[in-house]
Amino acid sequence: MQNRGMDAPAGFNAVVVTPPAVVDAAAIQHLLKGAKSLMEETAEFVGHRVVHARQITKADSSTVAVLLDLAKRAASHNCEFVLCDPPAMLDGFLDIYLPGTDRDQRIFHTDRDDPADCPVPWIPPFLESLNGRIDLWREGQWYASYHWTLDGMKSD
Repeated sequence: MQNRGMDAPAGFNAVVVTPPAVVDAAAIQHLLKGAKSLMEETAEFVGHRVVHARQITKADSSTVAVLLDLAKRAASHNCEFVLCDPPAMLDGFLDIYLPGTDRDQRIFHTDRDDPADCPVPWIPPFLESLNGRIDLWREGQWYASYHWTLDGMKSD
């Protein structure tokens, strides 16, 4: 993984999700099935939930439901949720199902927003991934990476 040595805050813990390009209802069912054991393992992981959304090209209302679930998981641990760089189409769904400002929706645009406005203290770098990935950060250090495959999640 590139940039593993970047300076994350010492106590930074996070589950960082980079979804694949398609995250509609059918794709989500496949992704959740493939990631079931990892999601069970990370469900109680105390850390922020960060979603790098810039590579999403297709989404629907079920995508918003999954994002809300991730936000609830973060809140249950007194942690934050942030959606980074959502495409306009996903941003439109959020405006319908979760009205409010970007700040209210926990949306952060890395190219134009002030880092001080971000709900989390630090954002790991975006790493492009054809099928999607999940990266875990513990105590300010990269800990593990998992990639979606046809056979489920595979670790680096």
